[in-house]
Amino acid sequence: MICPKCGAEYIPGFTRCSDCLVDLVEPVQAGPKREVVVEPSGPAALTDPVCVYRATRRGRLPLAESLLRSAGIPFTVMGEYMPQLTGLDAYGPAELYVSAIDADDARALLADLDR
Repeated sequence: MICPKCGAEYIPGFTRCSDCLVDLVEPVQAGPKREVVVEPSGPAALTDPVCVYRATRRGRLPLAESLLRSAGIPFTVMGEYMPQLTGLDAYGPAELYVSAIDADDARALLADLDR
């Protein structure tokens, strides 16, 4: 389990970050390059896709996805998680894309994510 805010890792049994006081999330599974399209009614093509976020730390991508999902903004994730290659806790990098019409709203939602 990891903290979606600070990225701290916890052993099984913990459910809340002791520093940030937020619920822990499951870590993103290592795997091949992925593409995910999320929309309440099913996959939809994005219109003029724009990259609004690049995740380079574990825990940030699920949090960013959650923020966009909560706001009802369809998005696509492209990237690769590669701690096995780098030995670091890093994405290589994962990028979030939204339609151009949603880009400003998405950027505003994700603006403070890495602070």
